[in-house]
Amino acid sequence: MLKHNLNDLIEFDSQKFKPKVLINSPDYRLVLLGIKAGQSVPEHMTSGKVTVYVVRGHVIFYEQEVPCELHSGEVVSIAAGIKHHVDAYEDSALLVLATGTVRGEPTDLDDEIDIRTVPRPQRHPLIFAKFDSLAVGSSFQLLNDHDPVPLSQQFESLRHGQAEWEYLERGPNIFRIKITRISPQNTQDVLPGESVSPVQIQSRTT
Repeated sequence: MLKHNLNDLIEFDSQKFKPKVLINSPDYRLVLLGIKAGQSVPEHMTSGKVTVYVVRGHVIFYEQEVPCELHSGEVVSIAAGIKHHVDAYEDSALLVLATGTVRGEPTDLDDEIDIRTVPRPQRHPLIFAKFDSLAVGSSFQLLNDHDPVPLSQQFESLRHGQAEWEYLERGPNIFRIKITRISPQNTQDVLPGESVSPVQIQSRTT
C-alpha cells in the first residue's frame, strides 16, 4: 500500500512547471504537476490514455486546438496518440494518470516530443520530466532540427546509466532520437538547473 498527501507534495518553480512522479509502474504512471499562473506544459502526445484531475487552480487543457476550461475538482480524459498541452491561469496543481505499454508488450506508437516549437528554456525540463515518467523498457521519440549533443551529455551526467540513446534519423534537417529507460530512476535525481549536493555527486561517482 502506498499513500500520498497531495497537499504536502505540491511544489512550484518560478521558471517552469514542476513535475513530481508519484507512481511509476510498468503499466501506468501517476504524476503531480505544479504549474504557476502564466506557465504552460508544451504540446506533446502519449502512447496511452491520459486523465488529468485538477487538484487546485484554473487551467485550459487543449486537445489539439480544442480548449477545455478546468477548475479545481474537475477532470478530463483523452485517448492515446492525441497532441495536447496546458496553460495555467492560476497557480495550479494537476494529477496526471497516464497508461503506458505493459513491459514486454509490443507497440507501434512511441510517445513523441517535437521540441522545434518549444521555447528553449522549457526544452530540457520537458524532456527530463517525460523521461522520469517512463517505466523501465518504455521509450519516447525526440524530434529536433539539430543534433542535441548537449542534451545527450546532460543525460549522461544527470541520468547516468538510465537511458539508451538511439538515432532513428540523423539530419541534415531532421534529427529523430529514440530515448529508452533501461534502469530505474534514482531517488537522488535532479532536473536540469537544480543544484546537486556533494552527497549526490559522490553517490554517482562511486
